[in-house]
Amino acid sequence: MRVRIGGKYWTLRFSGNLRDYGSMVDPGHAEGRLIRIGTWQGEQDTLDTIIHEALHCARPELDEAAVDATARDISRLLWRLGYRRNP
Repeated sequence: MRVRIGGKYWTLRFSGNLRDYGSMVDPGHAEGRLIRIGTWQGEQDTLDTIIHEALHCARPELDEAAVDATARDISRLLWRLGYRRNP
């Protein structure tokens, strides 16, 4: 899936082969701008990971602690509002 974050286009992929929750691949990578999300996690963790990786793309100057805390806050809010992944 192609998404636009921070004024740039990224490819968003869901993968069962990741050892981590997710990852963002820098634009210099052979595959271009790529966000990978692990499919083995639960729905709420997946929402958190998508937001976390999107924040890295949109705001690369933020440190990991700021990204993590912000993603957690936003994902909890959206989860409480009933947002779920549409299969």
